[in-house]
Amino acid sequence: MGFVLTLLALTFLCGLVYAVPGGTTPSPDGKDIVINNVEVVDQMTAGQLEAYYTRRHFTDGFNGCVMVAKDGKPLYSGAFGYANIASNDTLSTQTSFQLASVTKTFTSAGVLRLIEEGRLSLDDSIQQFFPDFPYHGITVKILLSHRSGLPDYIYWDQHFIGDGVAYLTNQTMLDLLIAKKPPLKTRPDRLFNYCNTNYALLALIIEKVSGVTYKQYMQDAIFGPLGMTNTFIYTIQDTDSVHSGATCYQARKWKEWRWAFSDGVVGDKNIYSSVEDMLKWDNALKEGKILSAEMLEEAYKPHNTDRYSFAKDKRRNYGYGWRMLKQTDGSYLIYHNGNWHGCNNVFCRNLKEGYTVIVLGNKENGANYQTQPVWDIISRVKNDQNIAASTPSSTPAQPQDGEQ
Repeated sequence: MGFVLTLLALTFLCGLVYAVPGGTTPSPDGKDIVINNVEVVDQMTAGQLEAYYTRRHFTDGFNGCVMVAKDGKPLYSGAFGYANIASNDTLSTQTSFQLASVTKTFTSAGVLRLIEEGRLSLDDSIQQFFPDFPYHGITVKILLSHRSGLPDYIYWDQHFIGDGVAYLTNQTMLDLLIAKKPPLKTRPDRLFNYCNTNYALLALIIEKVSGVTYKQYMQDAIFGPLGMTNTFIYTIQDTDSVHSGATCYQARKWKEWRWAFSDGVVGDKNIYSSVEDMLKWDNALKEGKILSAEMLEEAYKPHNTDRYSFAKDKRRNYGYGWRMLKQTDGSYLIYHNGNWHGCNNVFCRNLKEGYTVIVLGNKENGANYQTQPVWDIISRVKNDQNIAASTPSSTPAQPQDGEQ
C-alpha cells in the first residue's frame, strides 16, 4: 500500500492532470481512479493497477488509456498523458484512438452479421463479388481466417502502385491486384498467413452486399445501435474534416506520424474508438446484440489446425477476426492487438472468467502488449479473497511479441 501511495504522491508532485469522467473516486493528485464492482476486485486491486500504469507512465513513457473490467463492469480505468501535446490536450477514457488491427474484430462481425441475415455465405468465393479477381480458391471464410496466401498491400511501394496514385483506397487496391497480379505468398488454404489485404477485401464485400459504404454500414449496424458515440472511421481522404481522435506519435520527442499512401484503406484498420466504447463493444458481443451465440462460437473457434500454422507455439490460433491463446484448462484467451503509426493497442478477453483488458496507446510503445502484470494482479486478489483461486500463471496473457 505504501508503494501505491508513494506513486500517487509522485504523480501529485509532478503536477499531472488527467480527465477521467463518470463514476470516479478522486485521488490525492486530482486524477480519478475509477473503482466499480468492488465485490470482486476491491480498492486494493484498483490501487495496484493504478500503481502499475503510473509506474509505466514514468519509466517507459506509457501514453494512453486503460480499461479493466469484470463481467462487463469497469474495475479500473485510467488515462495517462496527452491526446495532443501541442495543444496540451490531455487524454480521457472517452478519447478516440486509431485501433489499427483491432478494427478487424468489427469487420469480421459485419461479415458474420450479413451471413446470419442470409445475404452472404462463408463458402462464397471472391469471384462471386469481383468476377475478374485473378486468384481462385479463396472464399469468405479463408479471408476471415487469414488463409488466402495473398500479398499484403501494406508492403507495396510507390513504384508498384504507380506515380499516378496518391493514396490507395480499397477499390484501387483491388484494381492493382487484378491488373498486376503480384505473386501469392502461399497457395490458398494451406496455412495461416496474417495479411491486411484479407480484411480490406472483406470491407469491399460488405459494401457489395449491403449496398452502402463500409463506413456507413459500420455506423448503421454497430456504432449507432450500441451507442458508441466516440467511435468512427477516419482515413486520409477525410483530412479536410475535423479529426476528433488522439494524435499518433513516434516514440521519441513527440514526433507526429505522417500519413502514408496506405492510409486510405479501411477494414483492416482506421476505426477509431475509446476504452469506454470498446467496453460497450465487448459487452454487446457477450450479450448477443450483434451476433448469435452460435456464430460467435464459430468466430472464436481455431480455424488454422494444419500442421504448418503456428509451428513454434501450438497454443496460438486464429478464428474469424480473433486471435486466441490456449490456457491450461483448455479454454482460450480471445484477443486482438493493433499496431499502426505509433498506436499500440490491446483488446484481450478471458471469456471463461469474464475479464476484459483494454489498452489503447497513441505514442509508440511495444510494452503496451505486456499485460501479464495485469493478469497477475487479478489472480493475486482472487487468491487473497479465496474467489475462484488460481495462480498467476494459470491466467496467461497474450503473446508479448506485439503481433497485430
